[in-house]
Amino acid sequence: FTVRHDATKRGGTAETGSAWHGKQVLEYLAAREASKDEDPFLIYFGFSHPHDVRDGTPELLKKYGAVNHADKNSLPPANPKQPELPENYLGEHPFHHGHPNLRDEVSVKGVWEKRDERTIRNELGREFACSENIDRQIGSVLKKLDEMGELENTYIFYTADHGMAIGRHGLQGKQNLYEHTWKVPFIAKGPGIKSGARALGNVYLLDVLATICDFAGVKAPASSEGVSFRPVLEGRKDVVRDVLYGTYSGGTKPGMRCVKKGDWKLIKYDVMDGKVRETQLFNLKENPFEYLFEHGKKNGKLTDLAEDPIHADKLKEMEALLLAEMRKNNDPYRLWNQPKDGLTPPKSGKKAPKKRKQN
Repeated sequence: FTVRHDATKRGGTAETGSAWHGKQVLEYLAAREASKDEDPFLIYFGFSHPHDVRDGTPELLKKYGAVNHADKNSLPPANPKQPELPENYLGEHPFHHGHPNLRDEVSVKGVWEKRDERTIRNELGREFACSENIDRQIGSVLKKLDEMGELENTYIFYTADHGMAIGRHGLQGKQNLYEHTWKVPFIAKGPGIKSGARALGNVYLLDVLATICDFAGVKAPASSEGVSFRPVLEGRKDVVRDVLYGTYSGGTKPGMRCVKKGDWKLIKYDVMDGKVRETQLFNLKENPFEYLFEHGKKNGKLTDLAEDPIHADKLKEMEALLLAEMRKNNDPYRLWNQPKDGLTPPKSGKKAPKKRKQN
C-alpha cells in the first residue's frame, strides 16, 4: 500500500472509534481528487468494531438502550429499546465448548461469564450501536466516491472475518462453528453485479483475493488456494463450491470440525481430553437457527438430528464427507471415531489449523 494507517479504535468518540477509520479513507480520496490522480486504486477499509470492547457513541448507545457496563458485580439496566434476545438464545451451552478459561467466554468486559437476559440484550445493543456507526462511515465513503464520479466504476466488497455468539447457544465468543459465528456477511457492488440479487454463496474468505484479481485482470498469487466467485456475482453460476469445511482447534485438541453440503451440516466436538465427544447434525433449510434439544421446540425437525434413526444414512454420509475434507485439507488430527491414518498429532505449542470462514 502506498498509504497506510493502522490503529485499534474501539472507543465511543470520533477519535477513538470507527469515525477515525472513515476519516483516513476520506482524506485519501480527497488527496487523490486534489492531485487529479486517475490511476486504479485499491482501498482496504477495516474497522476495529464491533469487536469488543464495544464502547459505542453516546447517541447510538441511547438509540439501542445500552450502556457501557463496567461493574462485574451488577447487571446492566433493563431497557425496552434494547434488541430482543437472539432466536437461538440459551442460558448456557449444553456441554463444554472445549476451551477452558477462553477470554471471549469469560473475560469480555460487560458480559464476563454472565448469560442472563439483561446482560445479553445490553451487549447486543452495544454491538448494534457499533455496527451502525460502521454503516455511517461506509456511507460517507460511498457518498464521496459518488461525488468524485467513481462510485459506479468501483467494486465494493463488504464482509467480516467472523461472526459472534453473544448469547446464541449459550455462548459469547467466536470460537465455535455454529452458523451465527462461522457464517459471515458478504455484500458486493460493482459493474456487472445485479442490484438486489442474492446468491447462495458457499465461498471462503480466501476466495475474495482470487475474485478481486479476476475482476482486475491479474493473476492470483500462486500461494493462494482461493477460487474466484466472479461467475456467481455476475449471475452466471449459482455456486463455486459444493462443500464447506470448518475447524476450530484453538483450545483442547483435536477440537471442533464441521462440514456443510447443500442443506445439511455436521459438527463434531472432540475436546477436553476425550471427556466431551459430541456430534450434531442439522438440516439448515428446516432448522436455520440450529436449534438444539435444549431450545425446547415441539417440531421434531427443529433440533439436532444426529441421534434420530431416520437420519442415520445422512449422518453416515456426512461423517464420510467430513473425513474426506480433513484428508483433503491435510488436517493433522483425527476424531475419536475416525481412522487414524497413521498420523501423529502435533505436539503442544505447534499451531493447529484455524477455522475457515464461510459466506
